[in-house]
This record gives sequence, structure tokens and C-alpha cells, in this order.
Amino acid sequence: MGEVKTQPVAAVHLDGWKELVERKIPGSVSFSPFPDEDGEQYMSYVCPCGCGHQSNLLVGNGFKPSDSPSWQWNGSHDKPTLTPSVHHVGHWHGWLTDGVWRSC
Repeated sequence: MGEVKTQPVAAVHLDGWKELVERKIPGSVSFSPFPDEDGEQYMSYVCPCGCGHQSNLLVGNGFKPSDSPSWQWNGSHDKPTLTPSVHHVGHWHGWLTDGVWRSC
């Protein structure tokens, strides 16, 4: 694991899971290409702390999906905002707002 980042980290948008996994840029994000029939989709990300771990979050564009855990997303790929906060257990906890990850 590299240096743990506690300062704001930009959410760099990458095209697809493969690029996300290969590049492992802390805080980078990628979105599933299409929402499902309920308007839900996944946002993949690399933990902003610098550990290199990747994960997926269930998001809804303008709404919070009923399945839990899930997040409301503002619909932006370049400056995403999620609510509520994101807790990558054991690594990082904070907010993704206007394309910037900020620790709690």
C-alpha cells in the first residue's frame, strides 16, 4: 500500500472497469454503460486512500435506489456527487462531491 491520502482527491473518470483496474488511480471512477430497467447502475471506483482496492456502488441518477447499500448520484461522469457518504471499510470514509473525494 502506498501513502494514505487524507487530502482531497480528484475523481478521475475512466472509460470502463478494465481501465480502472489497470491504472488504479486513487479516486478514479467508471460507470456501467447503461442503467437497468429501474434506472439503477453501478459506479466502480478505486479507493481514494491510495490502497489500490476497487469496489462498486449501486447508484441512481437523481434518486437513491431502494436496495441497500446504495447512493443517489447527480448524473455527472466528470464531477460526480454521491449521497450519503462512502465508507470503504478499513481504508477510507468521506464524501464524493463535485468530482472530489474528501475525507470525513
